[in-house]
Amino acid sequence: MKKKPLIISLLIVGTITIASLTLWRSNRATTKIAPRTGPIVEAIYGLGKVKTDSIFEAKVGIITSIQKLFVQEGDQVKKGDRLILLSGGTFFTAPFSGTVTFIAFREGENIFPQVPVLRVENYDHLYIEVLLEQQAALRVHANQNVKVLFESIRGKTYTGTVRSIFPRSDEFIAQIEIESLPPEILPGMTADVSIEIGRKAKALLVPLSAIQSGRILIERDGERQTRELEIGAVDGQWAEVIKGDVKESDLILLKKSLEKDSN
Repeated sequence: MKKKPLIISLLIVGTITIASLTLWRSNRATTKIAPRTGPIVEAIYGLGKVKTDSIFEAKVGIITSIQKLFVQEGDQVKKGDRLILLSGGTFFTAPFSGTVTFIAFREGENIFPQVPVLRVENYDHLYIEVLLEQQAALRVHANQNVKVLFESIRGKTYTGTVRSIFPRSDEFIAQIEIESLPPEILPGMTADVSIEIGRKAKALLVPLSAIQSGRILIERDGERQTRELEIGAVDGQWAEVIKGDVKESDLILLKKSLEKDSN
C-alpha cells in the first residue's frame, strides 16, 4: 500500500517535468521582435522579359523561292542593305540597322505566303515586358517607378518607369521603359522586376511573417496576447499596421523558422 503514494508522486513529478519541457521548447521555438516606425515602399514583383520595339520580318504574298541570300544569322546590317533575292528579281532590304536573328529557308527552297522568311532586330531601344495577375494589374499604371535586377549582373540595379499596361489574350501586360541598359543585355533575357505602387514616409511596421489569419501574437507587460489587426502597405518583409492594438513598446513573438524572413 505504501507504493501507491510513491507512484502518485512520481507521476506528478513526471507531469511537471513534461510541462516544463514543453514550455521550454515553446519558448525556444519563438523569438521576440519589436515593431518599428519608419518608411515603407509597397511594390509588385514579377519576372520580366527583355523585348525590342524594332523587329522586321520578311514575308511574301505568293509562293516563290529564294534565289540568293546575302546574309547569315548573326550578321550586322545597315539600313538599305540587301537581305534576300527572290525568284523573279524581287529584293528584300533592311528597313533599319540591326542584327539578323532568324533565317528560315536556304537558297533554292520554296517559301509560302505569310510564313516568316527572315528577321532583323534592332537592339538600340529595349524594354521589359511583365505578365501580371489581375489583382496586381488593378494597382499598376503608367509612370510608376520600377527597379530591375538581372541575375547575371550582380550588384547592379536598373531603374525605369511603367510605359503602359494593357490586356493581351486575357492576360495583363506591363511594358517597362528602362534607362541605360548595358550592351550585353539582349532580347529574350529575363529580369526580376519590382513596380512601386505606394510609399509612406512614416508607418508602424510589423514582420509580415508574424501575421496569421489577420492576427498577431505579442508580449505586453510580460503577458502573451493575441491581437487582431488590419494591414496596409506591404514590402515583402514588413507590413504597415493601419488598425489594431499594437504599440511600439510591444514585443512580437515570431517562430524561429520564420525569423529569417523578417530580417
